[in-house]
Amino acid sequence: MDLDRATLVICLTVAAVIAFNVMIYLSLRRGNEVTTVDLMRKAARRARNPWKDEDEALQELSDLVSDLKTPTRELQENQEQQEIEN
Repeated sequence: MDLDRATLVICLTVAAVIAFNVMIYLSLRRGNEVTTVDLMRKAARRARNPWKDEDEALQELSDLVSDLKTPTRELQENQEQQEIEN
């Protein structure tokens, strides 16, 4: 009984690998090389840094907040200097 299950799993795995390779071959043969390669590159980039878009958005938000804080601090420092001078 276990040998039958093992054989079935092996056959299904081999069939899946063959089907995947046939799909890649047909895709390359039809001239979709650029799109297939581009998709694989995009997938690899996304796998390396899955939160890239979110990180960029948070960095932009951080920059905007720091820009807002800087003039406020400068105004406070100027007011403090004027009070000291008076």
